Amino acid sequence: MTCNDGNDRARNTELEAFAAQVAHDFNNLLTGVVGNLELLQLRVARTGAAGLDGYINGANASSIRAVEFAQRLLTYSGRMAQEPETVPLARLLGEIAAMPEWQGLELSLPGEALLVQVDPAQLRLAVVELLRNAREAVQESGSSTMLSAEMEDGDVAIIVRDDGPGMPPEIHAQAHGLLFSTRANGAGRGLGLAIAARVAAAAGGRLELKSAPGAGCVAKLVVPMV
Repeated sequence: MTCNDGNDRARNTELEAFAAQVAHDFNNLLTGVVGNLELLQLRVARTGAAGLDGYINGANASSIRAVEFAQRLLTYSGRMAQEPETVPLARLLGEIAAMPEWQGLELSLPGEALLVQVDPAQLRLAVVELLRNAREAVQESGSSTMLSAEMEDGDVAIIVRDDGPGMPPEIHAQAHGLLFSTRANGAGRGLGLAIAARVAAAAGGRLELKSAPGAGCVAKLVVPMV
């Protein structure tokens, strides 16, 4: 192991610990916010106060997004990981594709016998993060996104492919970075690829990206096969 490898590993450990602490403190703050919103809703219902429903609903929606952001930070930190299980990959990918969020997704399922040894909740989140990243890339062009899986050198590659605008080299080089995003005012953006890479590494695999301007993007989440 080189000195740089050791420094990178120490830095990643520090980032993961920091993310866990931020998520923990953030959750504590949110508990108070959500609790007071619930009390406010009860007060409005009891007194018949008018004109507040829109504000309360907006605050509740923001709270839900904030809770999701805290959960994603915890996932990145590795503090939510469970013991790996033997998971039929076709079933897991089929469940993801059946979510209303992914209507119109092109899907190519692997054989029923293809098994992976992973934390299923973590792998599901990693795939969803890759799909969200791909959807953002194609949403302005109306292009398509495809989810598939195949064997690759004794491992399993879960592949999310889009035919969006692709990434120039300078963006591609930073894409795995924590909270790196090319979009402005995007709270919580920049976590998706970092989470997917973290989940893959925890399973003994890796995340690979292949992209170029005008050529879309192929994200491969490679995990060991049982």
